Amino acid sequence: MEKRIIRTATKEQSVGYVETVAEKHFDCKVLKITYIGGGSYGFVYKIQIEKEPYTLVAKVFRTEAIHISEAESIRLLSENKLVRMPEIYGVFGATQEIPVDMIFMEFMSGTDCFTDFKKFFKSRTKKDEFANSIAEILNGWHIINNDKFGLVTNAVYDDWNDYYYPFAEDILLSSRQLNKEKKLSDGTLNVMEKAFAQYDFIFSEPVTKASLIHGDLNIMNIMTDANLKNICVIDPLESKWADKEYDLFQLRNIGGDSFHLYETYKKKFQVSEKCDIKCDFYALFHEVYCYITSGVKVDLILQPLVHRMKKDFKKI
Repeated sequence: MEKRIIRTATKEQSVGYVETVAEKHFDCKVLKITYIGGGSYGFVYKIQIEKEPYTLVAKVFRTEAIHISEAESIRLLSENKLVRMPEIYGVFGATQEIPVDMIFMEFMSGTDCFTDFKKFFKSRTKKDEFANSIAEILNGWHIINNDKFGLVTNAVYDDWNDYYYPFAEDILLSSRQLNKEKKLSDGTLNVMEKAFAQYDFIFSEPVTKASLIHGDLNIMNIMTDANLKNICVIDPLESKWADKEYDLFQLRNIGGDSFHLYETYKKKFQVSEKCDIKCDFYALFHEVYCYITSGVKVDLILQPLVHRMKKDFKKI
């Protein structure tokens, strides 16, 4: 696995970097910068400036090169007009003066479907309509195919397993090192070892199409109005030409099951016979990959994935 630099910039330091880059790029004064969230890879700010677009978003990345992949992912995904996605205003690599990568993009109205907890209590009818919309959005991407598998910035593989097997193997090797350093539990590593030992069984069904995927479509990255309408999708993570089912495991993460997103997709569109166990494998290895590349471990997400994979072993 390619080793990436994880930068030490803090949320407070990044405000100054955002202001400097914004004033130079837009050639005007920044009026206000407000921290509005963040994740494993960095920080997100709402910026107000003196001229158009007046209000925008800055994403600051702690892990190098993620900004390039995200910008290209948004460009490709935006070509599908089934859903709103933010327009990119600028992409900036780290310099000696500004030691972080950064993207400026359109500010999208609405709230995400995780932190706005009132959405969890919407009627089943509204949730079903929302789930159907998300399934259609995903399928709209998944029917876009490429002749090679891999990252959207570097798709060179003829077969999905030629890309994914060494990728998963690298995650496992890095996990062993984290375990030696007491940064990953024996229990988590043991489950990963058992899962990888069953790789040939779990991935025995051929993937015949390289589908365009978002890569991180959990409910934190889906914004809507108060009635689960006017959907906007944000924050793709290393979008790929991939097995389309690699896009499904996030539908169950961090509360996604409350909206029936995963089951709705499976009812509407054909999936493989081993889709469930594949998604559990994808989910576990993806979450550990995020820990490896960001330095941030989220046990609230990771431990349920470990538990789900352990349950799968009883079915094999």
